[in-house]
Amino acid sequence: MYPRPLTARERAVLTALLSVDFEGIERLRAQAADAQVFGGCSCGCPSIDFFKGRRGGMTIVVNAGVKDSNTYDGLFLYTVNVPRTGDVLGGIEWVGQSESDPTELPAPEELEITLATP
Repeated sequence: MYPRPLTARERAVLTALLSVDFEGIERLRAQAADAQVFGGCSCGCPSIDFFKGRRGGMTIVVNAGVKDSNTYDGLFLYTVNVPRTGDVLGGIEWVGQSESDPTELPAPEELEITLATP
């Protein structure tokens, strides 16, 4: 099952998350062209990992809240630091407070996308 190509929805969400501008975004956009899913969350939520292997820390770079959500449902795009390489796409993590998690990421038009603040 892994690695596998991104689904159409996953690809659309990744593209939307990478539509904001910040230092290093061009490198992440280039990596996105060849991104594959190397894992997901065991709880069944739609979180996906783009990286497998040794890494340093994780950095949240883009947040996306679900518009019109009664809770704080949303997701974030994160990078991981790979020794001698630098930051690379890490994955998309679902963060939900609803009673149940969706089986796929929300459509890009349902997201309010913002840069993560340090």
